[in-house]
Amino acid sequence: MQRKIRFSTVLLGVLAACQSDPKTARLPAHPLPAAPAAVSGPVAWTGAVDSLTAAQLPPLKKLPGKLLEARRWTDALGENLLVVYRTPSALDKSNRPADELPQYFTQLFARQYTRQPGGTWQELWRLQDAVRKCPFDMWLGPLPGSICITDLDQDGTTETTLIYKLTCRSDVSPSNLKLIMHEGAAKYALRGQMVVQYDSVPLAQRVPANVCCIDTISKATLDAPEGYELLAGRYRNENDFRQAPRPFLGFARAQWRRYIVRDEFEQL
Repeated sequence: MQRKIRFSTVLLGVLAACQSDPKTARLPAHPLPAAPAAVSGPVAWTGAVDSLTAAQLPPLKKLPGKLLEARRWTDALGENLLVVYRTPSALDKSNRPADELPQYFTQLFARQYTRQPGGTWQELWRLQDAVRKCPFDMWLGPLPGSICITDLDQDGTTETTLIYKLTCRSDVSPSNLKLIMHEGAAKYALRGQMVVQYDSVPLAQRVPANVCCIDTISKATLDAPEGYELLAGRYRNENDFRQAPRPFLGFARAQWRRYIVRDEFEQL
């Protein structure tokens, strides 16, 4: 029991360290889910993480669009670099009938690099995603404060976690949300929907008690008149975490709960 309490206490500290956006203070409180297994000792990675501007980046292959985030830190792999770029909204001219509304697209790119002997940078993993054929309000990008560098399994190799939303809507329907965690080249992901405020019901009351799993809900239930409401706040499954170190899923669940209520109305 004491070991579980210790994990929850440190996990709260990790979550706080990942969050640098002042809006956090206004978020409704949600209980953190229990980790799949208890661990002992510290789980937070305490090394320095530097935020870089585009001018401070080392020579790399230029990615399309605008630099949104850049982080540099050192772990057992050596010096690491994480960059996130987004292309500006552009007209999608492919396969569109003349009588349809104009459709737009935007792309998101993320890369992690490690520095090699001699100063060259080797790509460790890459991420590319997009919102396409969108005639409405569109958004694609990481949520403020959601990028985390951790060492949850205490092996000296850090994990990077990126949470970003994908939006194309003309109403108050929820955005899609993705949580992507990497340790080295290994990838673990949660994918689902956010929770959005659209009437007088407090946002905290819309967060489901169990955010997993959409894939276990029958099609007939989802196709019912109000079945779509079961999607909000939930992710599809936890399959990617079956072979992950034990602390990873507890951390991912907690981060998911923290950010599913961050679906603000934004437009590129």
